[in-house]
Amino acid sequence: MNRKEAFMDFECTFQSELKELDPVPALTIRTRTSVAALQGVFNEGYAAIARFLASKGFEPSGRPFAVYFNMDFEDLDVEFGFPVGEAVEGEGNMTSGATPSGRAVTTLYIGPYEDVEPAYTALMKWAEDNGLELEGTAYEIYMSDPAVTPPEQLKTRIHLLLAE
Repeated sequence: MNRKEAFMDFECTFQSELKELDPVPALTIRTRTSVAALQGVFNEGYAAIARFLASKGFEPSGRPFAVYFNMDFEDLDVEFGFPVGEAVEGEGNMTSGATPSGRAVTTLYIGPYEDVEPAYTALMKWAEDNGLELEGTAYEIYMSDPAVTPPEQLKTRIHLLLAE
């Protein structure tokens, strides 16, 4: 189902769908930060995880991701990392875990990270229109590398987990 949302000076179209997510082993860092500091936290953390994996002879098995447990922009509870082919024991603030699993509503957002709000709005509206209750956790997979991709072409797969 297409959802069109007017936002600022442009129109966004999002294809929303229901999906069953399977857990995948991951190496992650969980922290609390402000949205304003998030990019720096991600840059440092993803680099540290990649270095650690390489030092142990592992490589990420997929794209970097982040799981948002709240939407408090001043005190964001976020876990981020990389999927791995098998469980890898972390050290320091890195922990072995898994990507989120269960039913979720999902869409692909294309554009700058700071303009992602219409995609979330469309997903929440789609869930409501379809009688689905959100659990409160958001899971983003960063499909594009922001170091080489123009902001307007960045692809982010967004999942909003559903209550059981």
